[in-house]
Amino acid sequence: MAIYSLHHSSIGKSTQDEPYTAAAHIRYITRTRALGRIDGERMPTQADQAIGYLRKAEDTSRKNARVIDKVMLALPKELDAEQRVALVRSFAEDVTKGRAPWLAAFHDRGKDAKNPHCHLVIRDRDPKTNKRVIGMSEVGSTERLRKAWEKHANLALEAAGIDARIDRRTLEAQGIRRKPTIHEGVRARRMSREGRTPHSRRRSYRNRPRTRSKSRVVDYRALDKGMSRTAYNRRLQLAHETEQARWAAIDADRQAREIEHLRGIHRPDLDDGLARGFKRKLE
Repeated sequence: MAIYSLHHSSIGKSTQDEPYTAAAHIRYITRTRALGRIDGERMPTQADQAIGYLRKAEDTSRKNARVIDKVMLALPKELDAEQRVALVRSFAEDVTKGRAPWLAAFHDRGKDAKNPHCHLVIRDRDPKTNKRVIGMSEVGSTERLRKAWEKHANLALEAAGIDARIDRRTLEAQGIRRKPTIHEGVRARRMSREGRTPHSRRRSYRNRPRTRSKSRVVDYRALDKGMSRTAYNRRLQLAHETEQARWAAIDADRQAREIEHLRGIHRPDLDDGLARGFKRKLE
């Protein structure tokens, strides 16, 4: 039942839509109704102090500097709360080489009790030298994180006497003959609950900075095969209704909702209605 899920992205001083986006990210991941606990090294672990720390870091960074890297991790449900904290700490200290600052916000209460996850923030600067430590802006950094998380999580599961393991490979590489689900989105799920049918169409998205092209086009009609995203995912789930597949789908849905909310501070092309809703959540 152990689920592999790691999402890595960054906040740059010159690529953010608004100043102090990294500080706003801390405010979001430490909101009271979601937070279980905070851990960290070499930077403040009190939310207000961490916000001030990142605002100052941004003020003193060069104009095109990377402020932080964000890593969202699905935590093994098979481990208890203390074991999950120890797991994240060992992973964070390993990938930061015990030098770069990091903060981890654990979401494992309320609606997240059955889907525990962690928001890990890394600032790739040695506080003593102000030099980069781990090359988070280099090609291959995400894959290094993925490999390290797989290793640390499986060691933690083994140490706890649990047979379950996580696997960073694709379903196809694992020999699992199941199609992946597609991202539904907040509005698509709301429409499905209200009995309305979303209409698929071609959509244009802005690419991340420093990519070859500025935008890309996604034809959702080819992805959902003429069905609503909710209906398409449900059909896949019914066809492969195993315990692991069910929890994987739940975790994917939780991560998609989390990223949808974060888009309010990380994406300048955010729909105005979603942006207003996100701001209300922060207030």
